[in-house]
Amino acid sequence: MRRILLDADTGIDDSIALLYALKSKNIHLEGITTCFGNSGAAQSADNCLRLIKLAGCSYEIPVVAGAECSLEGVYASAPAHIHGDNGIGNVVLPESGQKPLEEDAADFIIRRAKELEGELILVTTGRLTNLAKALAKDPHLPRRVKRLVVMGGALDVFGNVSPFAEANIAGDAKAADQVFRAGFPMTLVGLDVTMKTFITRQNLEDLEKYCKEENRPIVEYMKQALSFYFEFHRKSMGLVEASVVHDPLAMLIAEDATLGEYRMIYAGVEYQAPAYEGMIVKEDTIPQDGRQEAIAACIRVDSHKAVRRLFSVF
Repeated sequence: MRRILLDADTGIDDSIALLYALKSKNIHLEGITTCFGNSGAAQSADNCLRLIKLAGCSYEIPVVAGAECSLEGVYASAPAHIHGDNGIGNVVLPESGQKPLEEDAADFIIRRAKELEGELILVTTGRLTNLAKALAKDPHLPRRVKRLVVMGGALDVFGNVSPFAEANIAGDAKAADQVFRAGFPMTLVGLDVTMKTFITRQNLEDLEKYCKEENRPIVEYMKQALSFYFEFHRKSMGLVEASVVHDPLAMLIAEDATLGEYRMIYAGVEYQAPAYEGMIVKEDTIPQDGRQEAIAACIRVDSHKAVRRLFSVF
């Protein structure tokens, strides 16, 4: 059983990663923290609560709204044409009776890491601001967690917000640099693999035909939300009735690392030069700053197996 804490800026792809985690028999979701990105942290928390209700989860999952801006006080939300005005493709889900915890997101991450010493897997699908704030409060955090899986970055491919940078990393590059250099046992799932993994309209039609009856509301939500996402990908990438798979791929790899192949690197993130902000900077030698852990950067993935597994839980 993977005991996972998800930190998300709950947009369309985050929502599918969350629904997968809620339905997988191999994952127990220990909590969710949210941050700005695809929408604001408060909106993302509300999205998470509605998605938990939609999934009919059998156990309570605490949700905490976190950072509404970067470490340097900058807020920049994704344009509404990517994830909609509410972050989940303008789909309106029923309200949840559950409320977010009145707890600081960084404190919540630290608390759960201590309570599950050595067992907790952190999965981040947004900016790394909450995690950087937790590190500032508890520098020993990297040694308390089993693994950190980060959806973000671009190593050997072009970025999606600049030629050099991916959105999650560039959205708070200073926070990302702190996390990269902190010594987490870290797996990086970036554009090198997510841009080669696709969800198609045919996948959804097959899912609608074969899903469990109890999951039909989830499938209906995914059809609506992904229709919005497909349109963005049609206009931005020329894809027809398809989208790339960012955040769900990180969740799948957190559950089963054998889906990917990896290159071990030492790296930081550029945050001082505006033209290169968010660029992952690989280091040729082992750093002398006391950090022992190299980063496992995913460079190849079995994309067909990943997509089959993604939809198998519904």
